Amino acid sequence: MMNLYALVNKGRKFLKISFTDKHMIIEAFFLTGIIRFCILFVPFSKLAKLSGKYNEESAHTLHNKKIFIGNKVGYIVYLVSKYTPWESKCLVKALAAQTLLRRRKITSTVYLGVAKDENKKLIAHAWLRCGENIITGDDERYGFTIVAKFANHIRKVKE
Repeated sequence: MMNLYALVNKGRKFLKISFTDKHMIIEAFFLTGIIRFCILFVPFSKLAKLSGKYNEESAHTLHNKKIFIGNKVGYIVYLVSKYTPWESKCLVKALAAQTLLRRRKITSTVYLGVAKDENKKLIAHAWLRCGENIITGDDERYGFTIVAKFANHIRKVKE
């Protein structure tokens, strides 16, 4: 449990950041909750349709501003997921980040992978790519075989 001093310190840091970043943090927090609920109670086939086109890839080349925003989204989702009262593992993070990017007209691809652990049990992992960067689930993705991917294509807009 966080002590009062640490809570006040985090509150001060939050107040110092830009309004845009505060908005994104709050948005990410609520999105992780909504997505966690959907993972538990909505059939995956319906959830997958919201993630984009099955078995397609998003663009690997993006404008620098979009790359910056993509990296920021990944970082914010990572931070927020550490403090949610619900479980916010890889799939929640990938789908939340993809939703935040879609709202900002930035294309991305969610990857679903499987592997076997040391006990030969099947395990799964999800990660999100924006441009050439893996913005969620990067460190854990090695050793997983991609079984599905979902690209959200965004119509070109003037940069």
